[in-house]
Amino acid sequence: MRETPFETIKELDAYTGGPQIQCLECGQWFKSLATHLPRTHGISHNDYRQKWGIPKRFALAGTATREKLSEQMHSYIESGRLTYDHLDTAVDAARTAGRRAKTPIDKKRQSEMVASIRPGDHSKLPPGAKLADGRDAEKRREYQQQYRATKKPHD
Repeated sequence: MRETPFETIKELDAYTGGPQIQCLECGQWFKSLATHLPRTHGISHNDYRQKWGIPKRFALAGTATREKLSEQMHSYIESGRLTYDHLDTAVDAARTAGRRAKTPIDKKRQSEMVASIRPGDHSKLPPGAKLADGRDAEKRREYQQQYRATKKPHD
């Protein structure tokens, strides 16, 4: 059984890729951890995800359960039982909700993406370059460094 949080996407895919999912707290196997975590261990799904480094985009259910729920949702949509009338309220709620800290896997993934898109120090213009307003980039950088040195550091 696992003792440390997940560090790679491959580990997470292997963990969530089977028909059942293992509880990392007790080692038992389940179709879904939805009711097991709060009832047995008294922890929320968010706390479990944070402890084990599982991003929200990974379901805490086996593939069989996810497929069954997907089919159920599609049948609800086709029958008209599920509509999109709630979306305006849901969008407003999502916009005002706070965001949790990124998991180590998400931080690593974002870092790799940024490095592939903008290798090196992407925020600095090369020496001799001009800013959009025509000023010399190197002189502007020197001025900013001097200005920041005069400001008091945050405590």
